Order: sequence, then structure tokens, then C-alpha cells
Amino acid sequence: MAEIVAAMSSVHSPLMMSAPQMADEATWGRIHNGFDTLRDTFTSAGADTIVVISDEHFNALDPRRYPSFGVVTAETGVGPVENWLGVPCDSISVNFESELAEVVLDAGVRQGFDLTRVGEVGLEHGFLTCLNFLTPQWDLSYLWLIQNCVLPPLPSLKRCYDFGQMVGQAIRSWDSSRRVAILGSGGLSHAVGTPDMGKVDEQFDKRFLDLLCRQDLAMLDITDVEMEAIGNGTHEIRNWIAVAGAVEGAKGEV
Repeated sequence: MAEIVAAMSSVHSPLMMSAPQMADEATWGRIHNGFDTLRDTFTSAGADTIVVISDEHFNALDPRRYPSFGVVTAETGVGPVENWLGVPCDSISVNFESELAEVVLDAGVRQGFDLTRVGEVGLEHGFLTCLNFLTPQWDLSYLWLIQNCVLPPLPSLKRCYDFGQMVGQAIRSWDSSRRVAILGSGGLSHAVGTPDMGKVDEQFDKRFLDLLCRQDLAMLDITDVEMEAIGNGTHEIRNWIAVAGAVEGAKGEV
């Protein structure tokens, strides 16, 4: 059976690709050190497949037909669809693990999740940004699981944790020798398209990360009202919480 050998999460600010000159040398050093640590983690574990849990920002999906939980079932993906991400449109091609996608779809139905099958979809920064630094050769297999973190009504944090549990169980039930890493992409505190854009709430981030790393389910009590007040992009902590669910009981570190 397949094995989950690593689990991690990271912010996916598109400015890391589109405007790297905005960060000073010291900041870039911390960013690269962080990605180096994540890369070393899944490389040393022998991961050959990465499951990305992220939202999609209406760059490839129509907000009039947007899933709460989506599973990309295509065999390949091409992007970016954005023409401002710092690399040419459609210059990146990845191989998706469509067999695992079907396993997740089947497990979801059996465990009470009405998942949306997402066929061909363009790749956007929610999927690409972290991987651009972690697997720049794009030489692994990937699966993209889409969570709604952007279009109310949003799934509860508890539902996202349960979704992660289901995904973790599905991966472990997959009749394959694959070694799988799970990557949550998005967050932490930030705002998009509002006057608060560029601000972060370090106190909230530290509190959430402490709860997350301890697998303290009090993190599921954070309300949408609190997240919205901090910044609308903060809702993306759902992707981190789903990763925690997939490796329920495992402790983390920052």
C-alpha cells in the first residue's frame, strides 16, 4: 500500500514568483531556508508523489461553478494561467496521479463527502508557487485537491479536518508502492484586494501554528468572523488544517 512519508504546509504568496525583488536579501534567505527544509524533508523520505491541498482563486475555475471540495482527475496539467506570475503562461507541465484521484473520489463517497470531479484545469499560483521552489524540475507525480477557502459559504474548519482524515486514509488504502508527501498551500494571516493588503497578524499566526503543531483541536474553534477580521486570505488555514487531519496525531514543527 502507499505510504504517507511527509506532511507540510507553506504560504503561497504569488509575489515570491512574480516580484521577488520586493524582498530584501535577508528575507529571501529566510524564505529559501524554509523551502530548503521542506524539500530536504520529503526528499530524505523518498517521496515520489506530492498531494497538494489548496484553494483556487478563480483563475481557472468559474466562481459560478466552484466546489467545496474538488479532486483534479486529469492525467496532466499545464500552467500558469496567470500572465503576471513571473513565468510564461503554460510553460510548466506536470504529471497528475489520476489513479490516486479516483481512490480519493471513491473514499470520499463512502465516507460522506460529495466530492466534485474536476477534469482538465489550468494550473495557478495556489498550486504552483510552493512547488516552484520545492520541485523546480517538476519531475514528481502530483495530485491537486481543491478546498473552497474563498467563496462563502465556506466549509467549517472541522469539515476540512475531516476531509484531511479521509484523504489520509484514502492514500494509505491505495494499492501502490508510492511514497506520498502532502503539501498544504495558502495562508497564514493576510488580506487580498482590501485596504489591509500587506498586513499580517503575527499574534494570530503564532497562536494558530502552536495549536496546529500540537494537533490541538482547539484550532477548529477559530471562527470565520475572526479570520475575516484578520484578513480574508486567512481562511486558507483550512488547507493547513486538512494536512493535519491527514496525519492525525503527528506533531509538527515550524
